[in-house]
Amino acid sequence: MGIVSELGRLGPGSIITETALAKLLGRHPISIKRAVGRGELPQPIRLMGKPVWTAEAILKHLEKRLADAAKEVEGREEKMKRLMP
Repeated sequence: MGIVSELGRLGPGSIITETALAKLLGRHPISIKRAVGRGELPQPIRLMGKPVWTAEAILKHLEKRLADAAKEVEGREEKMKRLMP
């Protein structure tokens, strides 16, 4: 099952720990920290001293990144059309 399906199954308000997210993605918790640093994942909040996210926060972040990527591609295509005779 994919991450989006899993996050959807959990429900939008479900709290996901760093360790649980690492397991869900098949990565080490350090990789999760690095992905946050690169902006690939949203910044977590702290709950009882541990970094956590809601499923909704992760999904919204992914949706925004996909929309931004689509806009970037569209911009490149427009630029190519202007440059091509």
